[in-house]
Amino acid sequence: MILWAMPDSGARTMEDYATLVALFKKENPSVEISVRVFTRNVLWRRIFTLKDPAHEETPDLIQIPHYWTALLVKAGVAENLSQLDPGMSLTNCLLPLKENCYQPGTKDLYSYPWWFDLSALHYRADHLRLVSSHPEEDLKTWPGLLSICEALREKFNDVNGYYPMQNSDWRGSLSMRSALPCMWSRGLNFFTEDRAATLVGSKEFKEALHDYITLALKEYMPILRERGSLGTIVSGKASMVISRKQGISTFTTRRGVRVCTLPVPATGEKSAAYLSGMNLFINTFSQHKKDALKFIKFCARPDIQLRYARMIEVFPAFEDAFEKFISSSSRLQIYKEILPSANVLPNIVIMGTVMEILKRVLAVCATQIVEHRFTQASLDRELDLTAKEIEFLLSIYKG
Repeated sequence: MILWAMPDSGARTMEDYATLVALFKKENPSVEISVRVFTRNVLWRRIFTLKDPAHEETPDLIQIPHYWTALLVKAGVAENLSQLDPGMSLTNCLLPLKENCYQPGTKDLYSYPWWFDLSALHYRADHLRLVSSHPEEDLKTWPGLLSICEALREKFNDVNGYYPMQNSDWRGSLSMRSALPCMWSRGLNFFTEDRAATLVGSKEFKEALHDYITLALKEYMPILRERGSLGTIVSGKASMVISRKQGISTFTTRRGVRVCTLPVPATGEKSAAYLSGMNLFINTFSQHKKDALKFIKFCARPDIQLRYARMIEVFPAFEDAFEKFISSSSRLQIYKEILPSANVLPNIVIMGTVMEILKRVLAVCATQIVEHRFTQASLDRELDLTAKEIEFLLSIYKG
């Protein structure tokens, strides 16, 4: 059996998968598992080759971002889990994760929750103490965050390579996933309620995206430089980071560095977070569907959910394991408060493509910022063109 997966724990990915596979094989010694690891970008391209008979190999089980499910059903490459095992259900799954497992409009399961993470703001307590008497209050809003960034930059002006905000993207890109809380906080979405049109070209959407881009425009956050060439909040060359991953081990490796966690500052009426779920689906063309189903059920067990979530520093997808997981520390309890404000990307056919298009828009913006030629008008033009692309996709696929 072949599993296509993503590098969820960086350099430790293969080591962590080896541990997980070894645990599975103790109970299923006859099942052989080979793991192939691809970046999200590579995996996005490869899933469109699954129906190609000339493909170099046929994966049996594939890890996907939660919002790819509808697309894979449409493409005819996702096995109907409800037919494979009519007893499968999502009874104990956390509510926000459920909708992204079904074929839209049906009760048929096509992917199964594995784990998820949440966006949050992390800050160095010692740094913030130098510029704010009440950081929790000051960091409730986006304007407050920008004011703190300005104060921090002045305070650490003599520290070479310092930025108030660490870029959570290891490549130094502007990330649409990082921008999502800015959009949702303003009460916006990608589409109208009936999903007949997109809101990407609207004035409100443009303003929301600009909120996030401001971090780079004001040089509060570095862009187009790999993280390895810059400092981090742990090294002292940054004070805050908005990240979807917990990163507990990173925050606790250096003695004396206390990192606090808060909801993402609100650009609108209330804070919003991005909930990013990872699911598993079985390839329709697999010759090992029963073994793949065994592995999915194994990964959904509370003991395995807890162990794997701790290994790769994410959250279990099922209620009992999640409650036990967050009870282990006071910092994790913050995430329980963040969870009700979390949103997921909708499980519709075009969502993956929309995110790819918007990633291209932000790549253009990043280049323009570095070359000192970015303007609001240039962003507006890019988003107007993007809106037309999305409207065309909606007209073809009806979402």
